[in-house]
Amino acid sequence: MKVTTLNGIWDYRIGKGALSKINVPFSAAPVGHSECSRTFDLEERADRIFLKFDGITYGARATLNGTLLPSMIAYCEYSFDVTEIVKEKDNFLLVELEDITPAFGPVDGWENYGGIIRDVSLIYSDKNYIEDVFFHSTLKNGYRDADFVVETKANCSRECVYEISLSYGGKNIVSYIQAQGETKEISLSDVNLWTLDEPCLYQLKVRLLEGERECDTYECNVGFREISHDAHRILFNGEPTFIKGVCKHEMFGDSGHCPTPEQIEYDLRTIKETGCNYIRLVHYPHNKLTLDIADRLGIMVSEEPGLWWSDTSNPEVSSGSLEALKRTILRDRNHASIAFWLCFNECRFTEQYLIDSANTCRKYDPYRMVSGANCMSDEDTKKYFNICNFDFYTQHPYSRTFDRSMNTAKTLTDKPLIFTEWGGCWVYDNPALFAHFMDEMYRLYEANSDEGALAGCSYWYWAELHEYNRGIYGCVDGILREGLVDKYRKPTMIYETFRKHLNYHAPKNNEYPLWVDIEERDISLDKMNRLDTEDGQSSAETLERVCKIDLVRSPITRKKALAHGPVLTGYDSPLYEVPKLLCNGDEFRFPYGGKGKILHILGNVSIYKGYPLGGEYGRPVAEVVITYADGSRDSTLLLNGVHITTVFGLKGPSRINPVAETTSTYARFGYDVNFEQFVIKRLALPLKADTEISEVTLRSMNNSYKLLTYGIFVE
Repeated sequence: MKVTTLNGIWDYRIGKGALSKINVPFSAAPVGHSECSRTFDLEERADRIFLKFDGITYGARATLNGTLLPSMIAYCEYSFDVTEIVKEKDNFLLVELEDITPAFGPVDGWENYGGIIRDVSLIYSDKNYIEDVFFHSTLKNGYRDADFVVETKANCSRECVYEISLSYGGKNIVSYIQAQGETKEISLSDVNLWTLDEPCLYQLKVRLLEGERECDTYECNVGFREISHDAHRILFNGEPTFIKGVCKHEMFGDSGHCPTPEQIEYDLRTIKETGCNYIRLVHYPHNKLTLDIADRLGIMVSEEPGLWWSDTSNPEVSSGSLEALKRTILRDRNHASIAFWLCFNECRFTEQYLIDSANTCRKYDPYRMVSGANCMSDEDTKKYFNICNFDFYTQHPYSRTFDRSMNTAKTLTDKPLIFTEWGGCWVYDNPALFAHFMDEMYRLYEANSDEGALAGCSYWYWAELHEYNRGIYGCVDGILREGLVDKYRKPTMIYETFRKHLNYHAPKNNEYPLWVDIEERDISLDKMNRLDTEDGQSSAETLERVCKIDLVRSPITRKKALAHGPVLTGYDSPLYEVPKLLCNGDEFRFPYGGKGKILHILGNVSIYKGYPLGGEYGRPVAEVVITYADGSRDSTLLLNGVHITTVFGLKGPSRINPVAETTSTYARFGYDVNFEQFVIKRLALPLKADTEISEVTLRSMNNSYKLLTYGIFVE
């Protein structure tokens, strides 16, 4: 098998606009619909050729040489057999992305990012190839010995067999032949355990053979360890172990879903060095490299499918989540670092989804514990977690005192209890209260009592990130300020308290400091929040003052209506007094006596509807008519997505990038960075040479659009 990358420079366009270039993988502010395309030649011929995507956000469909491939959902790995579609040369691959409209994917809990966020590759394969390998083991004899099984699945002829070998430290430990449909249990003595202090990894190799010919090979690292539980505690290789963790998103600085390998490793090493033994990878499948690093460093992780206050009664949400859960388990279940699966995070549930998600985990990995990250009442938690037969309870006991946490620990006593989130806005700026919470959680763990116990906790959360739909105390200036470190990994005021209370002991010859001074780079996503005009002047200079009007109650923001409408005054316009709101069949006529080359219209934005948040792409919204003194006229239809965008610069927790084909962004502004950001566009229309203009008319053509115009001027 040979793998070649399709990463690199692709053609890119937003909506149906002009082509530009983009470097795949990429992660960008949502734009609605975008298209990525490239051509490629085959490097060789093979019996089978697969096109592989390691992850997109949030919905995508790929077309290869005119053939539409099955659609893809967020974060998941897909491999398509394109043997009958590819050509020797000039293969054309088009990927259409949707980053706002998918029911499963975008959520309100953090800033969303669209893109082809992970690798794209071609796989050249033999006609006989391995489809799946599943390694699992059982420890015995006081954790000295082990039995292991390697389940195999292949697309191959009847004559094929598997040669399976396990090595350690470069030395072969065992090799054997396994026939198709056969599963052998192999016993080993004196195994080197995968532990949190010494994460010993074995190398598993599976060769698919047809006679003496090697058809395909699968290799991965595996570890021998057992994570189980008793009445109140999690047991790691039979020893009671307090789960000490943090919740960690994938974003690093302004990387979106494309952190570098160095950034991923830096995060995991630094978290481990605080004294943590567990990282809750929230709330979606992370880059698979994360699991490789966790295996090597000796830190437990959990994964989940991508839910946050999602409505699982919506079939698209529930089916998408179950599919993501299935694909993530199949991708990652051979990793020693996976401690358990979490089926959800803080959702509006149906009982059926809870049952189906638990069954999905147990179907594809019956050897690990299963639960969900939960904030239901303690009573409902006990009821539904037992209906699903989850292995342990979870709770998110956010409160200004420890009373709520204590009540939960005294109520949920028939299974181990983990606080999969705690802390947040109540403690992030209060080291003394933070320390008190940690001390009380340790006491519950030590008590190990039927009257109240705790198996572990994971602090919310590791590193600050962008979010725009919550105000104080959690969000300040569009940043969720609850992290142990900021988005560039500088410690916050609670970092040292957290580290000390995890009984931190620095490893010898530590090459990774607790934090590094990472320069804040001027990245495009960060630029979007600046009040800049195209010529570099600040919008504060260009837009002289703001007037308050009772115009808009936003359907876009989640928790707050707009205090002000997106209307400005202060333009020195030769045509009329701004601003103007065009709707309900309005027609505005503006007399002008003079000549020019270009007519500039500032605005071209719509309230409520407007691409990419609403309305049909290409639908006529308004008309601009230029009447000349000689009686001639030029008329331009203003079309949604072509000339018109939404006025809103935010949707829920995310900055978005409204783009229309024929306009440029003139300015972004807002009254409250957490809730209100608006966009002004500029449309340039050519004028008839050396001909005097007598009048410019703006005419509404669609009452469901409310079109804002901030100024018209002639160049």
